[in-house]
Amino acid sequence: METNESLKESSPEYKRITLLYTNSQKAVPATILNSSLLLVMLWTKVPWLTIVLWFSMMLTVSLYRLRQVKRTLNNKTYLKKDANKALSEFIIGSSITGGIWGASFLLFTYYTDEAYSLLMIWIASATAMGGSMSLSPSRKAQNIFVCLIFTPAIIMNVLSGNEFNITMGVLCILFLLVLILLGNTFSSWVNESLKLQYQNQELLTSLQQKNDRLETTNTELIKTKEFLTEQTMSDPLTGIANRRSFDHTLIKEWNRCLRRHYPLSCILIDVDYFKRYNDHYGHQKGDVLLRELSNIISSQATRADDLVARYGGEEFVVILSNASHDDAVMLAERTRKAIEDAKMEHADSEVADYITISAGVATITPSNLQDCYEIVHKADEKLYEAKNGGRNQVC
Repeated sequence: METNESLKESSPEYKRITLLYTNSQKAVPATILNSSLLLVMLWTKVPWLTIVLWFSMMLTVSLYRLRQVKRTLNNKTYLKKDANKALSEFIIGSSITGGIWGASFLLFTYYTDEAYSLLMIWIASATAMGGSMSLSPSRKAQNIFVCLIFTPAIIMNVLSGNEFNITMGVLCILFLLVLILLGNTFSSWVNESLKLQYQNQELLTSLQQKNDRLETTNTELIKTKEFLTEQTMSDPLTGIANRRSFDHTLIKEWNRCLRRHYPLSCILIDVDYFKRYNDHYGHQKGDVLLRELSNIISSQATRADDLVARYGGEEFVVILSNASHDDAVMLAERTRKAIEDAKMEHADSEVADYITISAGVATITPSNLQDCYEIVHKADEKLYEAKNGGRNQVC
């Protein structure tokens, strides 16, 4: 048993002591009832002062024990930190009760005949059996209680010299031995059950903790997977979708439009004279420009299913699901105008002294006879027309 450390509520020792006190909430009133029955039965046989004093002692101890039980069960801190003391107090209380029952044989046998002696033994036996069951969580309390009840009766009957009393004494010895044996067996079952409950609870707690850790690890793995997926599907320079993401989305949207017979549009965008911009302003400025352009293009394609991706180098691509050719051309023109209006300096351009773009637009209603990349080839052809036509335009 733990002595210096505080007991856990789930520990077998805590539950054992708690069970002892809980059982007493019914066992002590039963003791009062049995002693009251003995009082009524012997009222005319035993001097009233003797039986009243005996009953008063039993009632006083029983009421004190009930008060002790209520106080202890309501004070879990006391049970946890002073478990030994709580157990000792309980054993002392139950032992005093057993001793008072045993004293009834010393006090009353002289005044009773054989029939009343049998009734006294019968009541004491019923009390001993009930007490043995309620005290089963503590073998020590159990054995002390039943021994204190029967020892005086055994001694008085065996030493009386009367054949009937000697027989009763022997029967009491046998009954006591059987009661101790059965009580100890039941006590072992109860305590083993409490230990198994504790082990099962500890196992469940351990499994729950491991499950929580696994869930946490799984959540972290999912987040890591999502992060890595995002990293592999996004362009590290601009932060928008990369070529791999574009390929994945193109196939998905092509199949969706194929099922629903929707048109699918593609806009291919190229920055006019970007190589000259890099040569003139440096690659670092070129990277900054690509980021700014990606922001402008993304701001124009605002539908949930629209995808803006960096196609490669200075080329961008936009996928528009369920968008007509006219809608796609209008979006491309708005994008071209927005970039033109930004007036980002480009001193080495043959089109203007600021950044401009050329865009090619293609629209296809997918069919099983076509390949999804056909729309990209058509958009590329239109882009070639825009560049050959003087750039800074949409074809």
